[in-house]
Amino acid sequence: MSKTSMVAQVSHISSVKASIRLTGVGIQYRLMTDSQRTLKGRILSALSGYRSPIAAFWALRDVNLELQQGQVVGLLGRNGSGKSTLLRVMSGIITPSEGTVSTTGQVSPILDLTGVLNMELTGRANAFLHGALHRVPREKMQELIPRVIEFAELGPFFDVPLKTYSSGMLARLAFGLATQLNPEILLIDEVLAVGDEQFQRKSFFRMRKLIEKGNLVVIVSHNTTLLEQLCNRVILIDGGRIIADGEASRIIGHYRRSLQ
Repeated sequence: MSKTSMVAQVSHISSVKASIRLTGVGIQYRLMTDSQRTLKGRILSALSGYRSPIAAFWALRDVNLELQQGQVVGLLGRNGSGKSTLLRVMSGIITPSEGTVSTTGQVSPILDLTGVLNMELTGRANAFLHGALHRVPREKMQELIPRVIEFAELGPFFDVPLKTYSSGMLARLAFGLATQLNPEILLIDEVLAVGDEQFQRKSFFRMRKLIEKGNLVVIVSHNTTLLEQLCNRVILIDGGRIIADGEASRIIGHYRRSLQ
């Protein structure tokens, strides 16, 4: 069986300690031209007798990681290095082309804000939907909603459809919902960079509280100062491969020197 046809085994194991384990994980994309993607292109190629080879691109390759409860892990690297792809593999959104992914504990990803929220529903309806997806009883969610409203500072907009929200309002709601449920595993992709300075401060201190509780937190960010303040471990990615992994200040220093 070829590597491109291998199906990764993704398992969710029930246990006390939250963890994520990736073994030999790779993500391959096929880069197809118009002549390869469209019916018209395939017909013309067949008539001409020439078929151009399909190029392959590895967004991630040979990734081996083990993340444990209590760790705050930063994913660092240049644009296009594979950070966000790796986060989506951890969340189960993307199935690897090769390798295995195992997670222990409930995963709460804050990746694409429009992907975790229904833009046609109100903030309140989204809160109940979010709770249902995470198996939180409606009565419990009813108790948590005032805290979400207080954190998100949406006021009367909490009962207005999300399609009227600004990007900052969406970020406040998404972050407030995800962190209020005290997730065992929290995956964040650049959300802390959205919103005004006051929201970023509130988010920082909310993250601190989660860290103190011993949650497993993984953050993708270009803000090295933020990662240095929050993370006890940083993973440097380049070209879809892990090139450094260790104590935050050491890895961030290595990354800063590479930029210079």
